[in-house]
This record gives sequence, C-alpha cells and structure tokens, in this order.
Amino acid sequence: MKIKKYLGILIVGIILTLSINSVFGDSDFVLELINVNKDPTISKLEMDGENVQQICPTSKCNLEFTNSSFILPKSNNMTIAHTINFNLKYNSTDLNPDPIQKEYSEKFSESMNSCLIYDIIDNKGQKIYFCSDGTNSMIRNSDSKSWYYDSIGIYDSIKNTYTVKGDLIDNSTY
Repeated sequence: MKIKKYLGILIVGIILTLSINSVFGDSDFVLELINVNKDPTISKLEMDGENVQQICPTSKCNLEFTNSSFILPKSNNMTIAHTINFNLKYNSTDLNPDPIQKEYSEKFSESMNSCLIYDIIDNKGQKIYFCSDGTNSMIRNSDSKSWYYDSIGIYDSIKNTYTVKGDLIDNSTY
C-alpha cells in the first residue's frame, strides 16, 4: 500500500514539475508588472530569440519606460489587458564608427488587449488568474515593425503582480 502511495506522490510531483516548466520555461518574451491595481510599474522586461537583433541592433540597449496600463478582470469580462510604452536607447557608435557619439532612441509599444482567462485559483478570497492570448504584440513606432507572441499571463491578486511570458510566432512590417 505504501508503494502505491509513494508512486502516486511521485507521479503528481512529475506532473506538477512539467506544468510549471511549461508555464515558466524559457520564453522569447517576459514582462513583469508590479503594483498593478494602483500604478502599474514594469519590474522586468526581457527579450530573447531571433527578434532581439531586430529590436536592439547593439548588445547594449537600455529601456526607459514611459507609461503602462493594466485592466483587471471583472465578473462580466473575463479578460485581462495591458499596454506598456517604452523607449529603447542605444549608442550609435556601436553601429557606426563615426567619432561623434550620439544616443538614439526608438519608441516601442507592447500590448495584450484580450488575454482570455482559462483558470482561477481562489485562496481564501485572494485569486490568481491564468490567461492566454495569441496576439500579444510589440510595435516599433518609427516604422510600424511588429512582433507577435503567443503568450500566457498570470495575475496574482495576492502579490498585486502580473507576469506575461510568450514565444515569438510572427514578425512583419506594415
């Protein structure tokens, strides 16, 4: 009987580990917002994969966040939405051997307009929402170059945080 119990615990542990890795595994795009109920602030924005060289033409880019918004789920609207705007700053001497150093800045917008909630964990009135959206997008404002991510979002009402992780599915120029 003990062997069956331990085997059951082992199987549940493996399933839980696989689930966590599928949600929190390597992603091309990671965004973390804190204090989402009052003043959403970006605590982390990471990009990886084939799109990085297109977004940041040098290996030394700095992000300057200009504003962000977050729309909480409601009982009559089971979606989550957010938008962030930021400037990407890089030194042009990294691209051009011109002796005059100039700092260039590109304006970007990243948004997920309708992350559909597929699961809610209720812990003593505090909820954690899980949502997915296949059209999370990042747009470079100067030329409308776009990158699209298949993303999941996790809104934790206990910690007042929102995390988005996504994988690049397409990029295009309009």
